[in-house]
Amino acid sequence: MSATPEDRRTNVEYRTIQGRETRVRTIPDEIYVEWRPGRPVYFGVRVGDHIKDADRDVESAHITEWEVVEITPETVVGVNQKNGERTEWDRRDLEQRLVTRQYATNLSEFATLTVHPVGSWESYEAATDADKPTREPSVNVVVFGNNGEKYGRRYRFVEPGETTRIELLDQDASIERLDSELQRQLDETVSQALDEDGYTVQ
Repeated sequence: MSATPEDRRTNVEYRTIQGRETRVRTIPDEIYVEWRPGRPVYFGVRVGDHIKDADRDVESAHITEWEVVEITPETVVGVNQKNGERTEWDRRDLEQRLVTRQYATNLSEFATLTVHPVGSWESYEAATDADKPTREPSVNVVVFGNNGEKYGRRYRFVEPGETTRIELLDQDASIERLDSELQRQLDETVSQALDEDGYTVQ
């Protein structure tokens, strides 16, 4: 049975990894780790996800990769994708090794995101009047994947003085490399967050 959002908020164990606060959700059949909450990095693993013998989420025939087939409060079991052998990890040790980049996991969902308005039309106009180079105000979105990576987008307002209607200006190249399903998930996650914050994407 998958964890609910309420599980993720309330069942938290606090640890210190690499000198930084780490919040570990104590969900029996799912790993969910938030490292360094001030500048967060997220790691999440469910049955069906992959553990990679690498320091980040990469695709390569030269790395060992296991499909996770079981997660318990004490252990995680994976099946080697090359030879079918089973490997069992101590769960607490695996959680730490994900944070310290001794292992990686694949992107399968987006843990959370932040929306940051940058600048204002008032400051832009004041800088323009003073002949000081400055950028038009924008809205930056950072989406955090369960693989410890971040995916950024920047939106601009559709016309001067506008404060709600926006359009995509640019995005991280890593987003363009996502498969169609993950791009769809990201689009839906971002659109919902922007809508909740009062923005309309054109």
